[in-house]
Amino acid sequence: MLVTGQELVAKAIKKQNIAIAIIASDASENTKKDFKDLIRGRITIVNQFSSTEISQAIGEPRKILGITDLGIARKIKELLKEVTL
Repeated sequence: MLVTGQELVAKAIKKQNIAIAIIASDASENTKKDFKDLIRGRITIVNQFSSTEISQAIGEPRKILGITDLGIARKIKELLKEVTL
């Protein structure tokens, strides 16, 4: 349900196995652009979390995550809408 790291997330996006991508707000501009170009609006990108927050959440240093499970992706979107109201 979770793919981590730039290479693995990029591969999963190319195979259309990602339901939502989480890219750290402090990732480099090149990294953000590369993933936006790769995704081309096909999936939601969340960039509200820093790399520190992402790393603490999963227990590994990461800047990019991909969620493959549609149900989890849907719930993340719902929760983010509630927080941003």
